[in-house]
Amino acid sequence: MWNRLKKKGIPGGPVVIIMAGGKGERFWPRSTRAVPKQLQKVYSDRTLLDETWDRALAVTSSDRIFIGCNAALRTAILKTHKNISKSNFILEPEGKNTAPILALAAWQLRAKYPEDVQLILSADHYVQPVAEFANTVAKMVHWAEKGRVVTIGVPPVRPDTGYGYIEAGERHPDGSYEIQSFKEKPSQAMAREFVSKPHFFWNAGIFAWKGSVILSEFAAHAPEILKPIQEAGSDAELKKAFHHMHGSPVDIAILEKSDRVMMVPASFQWDDVGSWLSLPRILKADEAGNVHVSGRGHMLGIESERNIVLTDKKLIALLGVKDLIVVETEDVIFVSDEANVGKIKEMLGAMNKNSGLQKFL
Repeated sequence: MWNRLKKKGIPGGPVVIIMAGGKGERFWPRSTRAVPKQLQKVYSDRTLLDETWDRALAVTSSDRIFIGCNAALRTAILKTHKNISKSNFILEPEGKNTAPILALAAWQLRAKYPEDVQLILSADHYVQPVAEFANTVAKMVHWAEKGRVVTIGVPPVRPDTGYGYIEAGERHPDGSYEIQSFKEKPSQAMAREFVSKPHFFWNAGIFAWKGSVILSEFAAHAPEILKPIQEAGSDAELKKAFHHMHGSPVDIAILEKSDRVMMVPASFQWDDVGSWLSLPRILKADEAGNVHVSGRGHMLGIESERNIVLTDKKLIALLGVKDLIVVETEDVIFVSDEANVGKIKEMLGAMNKNSGLQKFL
């Protein structure tokens, strides 16, 4: 619970902002417009948002946790998560990547929590063990209290081209680092080079900063985002401001430009749970390398290897196949080979142009 941090001299724990506005299209057909990935049970018998909420409770109290999302998703969350109240939300009028929602959150929370540290989490990450997560957060809060903009770096375990990388600079006595540079998602060759060097880390997208500090950073580096939010005097004006705002990740809008930025290495296992292909990294496979996630369904695999199968009620029987992703829902059965599953957004785009298939999105 959050008193772990209280014992370390942090009286209430940080203000936690959970970013939950993503569409989760790479987890279709489980993730849909009505019930996106964050509200789905992906790697456990609990939703990704439930997992993240409990992770936040390891470092703070429930009244200091806020979920950033749109009004429709708030309604869906309140229906299915009775432990979350209407006051636990920061509403974005329109999804515009992470910088606008975080600027909005800092602006709306400034009166109540002007000098409190804000911890930024994503609603769809895998983190274990939670105790090590809490220890890492305690380090982040320590540095954020000193006015630093802190990000978590995860020691890479494979040459992944789907993540941004952090090049670490000077090392502090507590194991934290100054940041030499940020690297955008690399080529396979560059990713292999990064992994071979001990001072490169994955950028996990977990941040900490004081509310006053991040507002000053937005004012200095991204006034085109902060100023329209500050000037919006009504919900209608805020909606208009967001509509015309350029969407940008906070990494690019702030962190890559800030002279306050530093990194704390993660001491826990982390995965961004970005697609179906992340499940074998999180869940235990059978002796043939097959991963099965089940509701009330079953899987039978004969001479079948390295398949990812999600069943709901049916039996999925595999015979002599390899490297497939098979996902069953009430009204869809999705089948792809591993090599082509990255094209799922193209498939959803084609479905969106077919009025008869839009109901399945």
